[in-house]
Formats: sequence, structure tokens, C-alpha cells
Amino acid sequence: MDDRVKSCCAGFYELPLIQSLLGDQWHPGGPALTRKLAGAVLVGRGSRVLDVASGHGESARVLSQHFGCHVTGVDYSADNCTHANAMANETGLTEKIHFVDGDAEDLPFAEDTFDVVICECSLCVFPNRSTALDEIRRVLRPGGRLGISDVVVNQAIPLSLQDLFGQVLCIGGALSVDGYRDAFAAAGFSSIRSRDASTALNDMIDRIERRAGNMKEFLGTRNLELQPGWLVSRSSIVEARDFVRNGGVGYALITGRKPRD
Repeated sequence: MDDRVKSCCAGFYELPLIQSLLGDQWHPGGPALTRKLAGAVLVGRGSRVLDVASGHGESARVLSQHFGCHVTGVDYSADNCTHANAMANETGLTEKIHFVDGDAEDLPFAEDTFDVVICECSLCVFPNRSTALDEIRRVLRPGGRLGISDVVVNQAIPLSLQDLFGQVLCIGGALSVDGYRDAFAAAGFSSIRSRDASTALNDMIDRIERRAGNMKEFLGTRNLELQPGWLVSRSSIVEARDFVRNGGVGYALITGRKPRD
């Protein structure tokens, strides 16, 4: 199941339908929230930053251009990395940013390599979250900072959204704010802080619905195929949308520090 979750999550955002709905903002809050997260973990000129689950590289480009830092992106999808490196070349940022394909649960970097690690709207979909956090801690230098933005659970998740599709949509694997804080602490992080950013999630839902018009009419009777032979019903998509709309989940920024000891 773990590999299936990873491949579905990596492929989900490459679906033409999903790209048409999300546009160039793959996570709530877009570049503005990325800058807030970077500020919270003290990204500065010359910082060595790792962007875990970096997608098409938008956040890396924002960080490099706004803060003057060096960014390495790692993503499970080789296609995403190819696209991100091409964009870095087009924008003249190849000396500042680059992307490699790899698994967040087995990061292809030496220990104590980075000053900052960010992970946006992705930790909740990692099948082995504790392993990913251990790996992030390993590659951070002593005193380095971790910052995530992620979906948080406010209500009990319906059984129908606890399957693979719920995980891919960042619902089935999401934690409460306290759950994330506990996960950070269990991985050895200190100085853990959280900030509510649920407005960004609601704004993203509004934007998706504007793009889609009426979700029911847009999808019609079609299903989404996440992998060959694995279909998701329109009713599941609408239920997930309504669960978010009704406050079942929110969004938060959470930061922590790797101790110097």
C-alpha cells in the first residue's frame, strides 16, 4: 500500500483535470504562504534549503528570488523534477536551485547538510510520516529549522474518506495540530510552534470552484483514474469538497528546530 500511496500522490497532480483546477498553485496560500513559512524558519541569504515534495518547483523559485537562498528540491516524481529543472534553466536560476527525484522517507543527502527544510501540504500524505521526519532531522544541521504547512483535522474523518483517495487528497492522513506537534517532538524537534492558516485552504477551495463552475456539472458522471484500473467516483470528490467546506479540516504552519546537542 505504501508504494501505491506514493505513486498515486505523485501522479495525482499530473492529471490534466487536477492541473486545470489548481492552476499554478499546488498548495493552499501559494507563494504568499510560502514566504510566511520561510520567514517563520528564518530563511536568509545564503541559507541552504531543502524543499521536500517540491513538485514543479514554484516554491523553490519563490524562495531563491525573494530570500536569496540556495534551494534543493526533492520529489518522488521524476517528471516533476525534470519540469522544475527546465523552469530553473528558463528563469536563470540554475546556480541557486536544482531538483532531484527521491523518497522523503529515504532522502538522498548526507546528514547535517541543510540549514532549513520546508515541506508544504505533503507530510500528511507520506505513508511513514515518522520515518520522513527522522530523515528530515538527519539532513538538518544542528540548530537547523523545519517548517511545514499542512492540512489539519478538526472533526472525525468520515469512513468513506479514510481510503487511498482520502490520503491522496491530504484528508485521510492529516493530523490535528496537536498531532503534528507530537510527531515533531517524537522525531526530536524542539521549539515547536504552530499558526493557523485555514483561510488559505478556504480560498483554495473557492478558487477551484470558480474554475470548475458547478463541481457536479463539471465532473458529470466521470470518474478519476489515479492509476490504471483504480477509479474514484464523482460522489467521493464532492464529499471531500463538502467536508473541507464544512470545517472538517483546516490548515496550519508548524515549525520546529533540531537541537544543537
